[in-house]
Amino acid sequence: MANQMILFTVMPRGITFNAAALPVSVYVAPRLMGANDLGSFPDWLSWTRSLKDNGLTVTFRCGAQQTSLPIATAPLRPELWEAMFNARTFVRSHTFDDYSERAILSYDLRYALSSIKSVYQQAGIGLALPDRRPPIRGEEGESHHRRLLKQLIAGFEVNWGDRLGTDLRQRERHLFGASGGASFPLPYQAADLGPDGLLQTMPPREADQSYRQRLAQQFAVCNHVPQGKPIAENPPDFDTLIDFHQALSSLNSYPALMRALGLVFDFELPADFIRPVSGQTGTLSVADLPSVNWQLPDTLAPPDAHPLETVYVFVENAAHTTSFFATAPFALDKEGPPAKARPEIEAFGLLNLNPVRYGLAQVDVDGALHKTIMLAETWQDGQPGPAPVDHPEVFDASATLPALRSGGLSLFADGRALKLLTTFKDAKTFNDAIAGNAAPERPFYAEDLVHGYRLDIWDSRTNAWHSLHQRHGVFAIGDEVFTTEEEEGFSQLAATQAAPDPDNPPPSDLYLHEAIARWAGWSLSVPMPGKHLSSDADPDKALDNPKENEPATPFKMTTAFTVTPGSLPSLRFGRRYRLRARVVDICGNSLAVDDGVADVLSHAGFALPGDVEGFPYLRANQWPRPSSSCATAAQSQIRARRSIGW
Repeated sequence: MANQMILFTVMPRGITFNAAALPVSVYVAPRLMGANDLGSFPDWLSWTRSLKDNGLTVTFRCGAQQTSLPIATAPLRPELWEAMFNARTFVRSHTFDDYSERAILSYDLRYALSSIKSVYQQAGIGLALPDRRPPIRGEEGESHHRRLLKQLIAGFEVNWGDRLGTDLRQRERHLFGASGGASFPLPYQAADLGPDGLLQTMPPREADQSYRQRLAQQFAVCNHVPQGKPIAENPPDFDTLIDFHQALSSLNSYPALMRALGLVFDFELPADFIRPVSGQTGTLSVADLPSVNWQLPDTLAPPDAHPLETVYVFVENAAHTTSFFATAPFALDKEGPPAKARPEIEAFGLLNLNPVRYGLAQVDVDGALHKTIMLAETWQDGQPGPAPVDHPEVFDASATLPALRSGGLSLFADGRALKLLTTFKDAKTFNDAIAGNAAPERPFYAEDLVHGYRLDIWDSRTNAWHSLHQRHGVFAIGDEVFTTEEEEGFSQLAATQAAPDPDNPPPSDLYLHEAIARWAGWSLSVPMPGKHLSSDADPDKALDNPKENEPATPFKMTTAFTVTPGSLPSLRFGRRYRLRARVVDICGNSLAVDDGVADVLSHAGFALPGDVEGFPYLRANQWPRPSSSCATAAQSQIRARRSIGW
């Protein structure tokens, strides 16, 4: 028998100062069960049309007060809904995707970059000049340079194979979440890090070699995801591959379209409705939908469903002339459960880019590790290694390190896998309460509602912040077209898993990179211009596949995006840059790129680097020379910062 649960979550839109009306958004999430076609759920078969024709009144609760407001029907586009969904649309009874027990495999990017830097620093000294020393008796084929290189890269070798891969995956799976597991080797402290965010001092040789061996093995595990059966041998059923719930979830990437379909509503709450609450924080929720007559009798929605509460912060001076209103981060709630207290703000308008937990990389770290691992495997004991050269005292081309590649600017987060696991566990706790129509053990905070980030770049040429996500959009749904102007996309977390193989099911591990996003000079929300290789095996058709962008599932929507002219900064060697990340909630709301609040937070430590003059982006071709003399080391670092980005 068909039944449905409909969740309504309210949240402030961005951070509002001195407003007579307080902006909020409401996110609508249906959970349909008991039938496998949308025709069995008449409320959702014509959802947007019903809203357009009949309207909807939403009753909000704040403390002991309630107020009711109608939705705005003008933005609604019923024809878009009807072009995407019909009575035959496949519905898979809603089940919660529980990832709280899965292992999330990753590797420590900061330690990897620090290790690579250390190797290249030492090689820049030891391998820079010809070796004029005579060879050791009996080791004429082994020059001093070769022995030094072998010593520098010792520990990076992996020697990947099927049996070793199985053992390493099992070990990483077992250690994940344990002390010294995914967060190896130790949580970093401010004193450990230099101005570039990397370790100032590496562990002693034996410990460092052990750590880098563990690092290389973690990296190898993350880059050898078990291969599933080829899609030609295990083709999916495209008619049922994506169901109604998954289609709605995919629309979360398009905030303007969500509003046109009636999945997100925007309201303006009167300030007097919020002001009487005692203290600086309170809770908001959707308490009732007084005008709704659900066509499906077994519907669990407000007021019958337990309300989902969101904590807000509202601060106002005594004269009621200055105030601000926003979703409260966990750290600001002084009345929350002590056991849940967090030491610092994680997200408040901007992501708090504390340099102890976040960093910037200018080098292609994955490429550098791949090359170093292969070189270490060539030079390890038991391998023949490169052939001897005739005059190693003049030049030995084999005793060199691979060239590094500048990789734009990558924002990375330490211990990202463990943080994602915490999010999964919180989601399960919330779901268990919702499924039982019970009160969750706590309300939602800003961190719970984060859906992604809009990255901005400051450059020294324009002395201004630029969004990397501004774009124009064209959505084609069947014969209907929906366009957006000056919208912003955003970057979202993406984890991967092994492809399915019915004959040999792979482990359920997730794989997550610590890099949040990488900017290489182009938009992060618009495809690169120009042609790309198609999936056709015929080389004559490598650049000609007109059907490649056509949807294969019954949800016939295509998108086309172009960059807003003049919105992107240039990535140029020699210029100075900073980076920040504006928080995007599940309704697609965020601070605007030119919002003064974002500028204030950027100066308050919510951007990288902390220096308001930024850091230069230059070719990664050398590192400062290490020295026991503090003065010499300082001079080397100054020279390096002037010449390269380290």
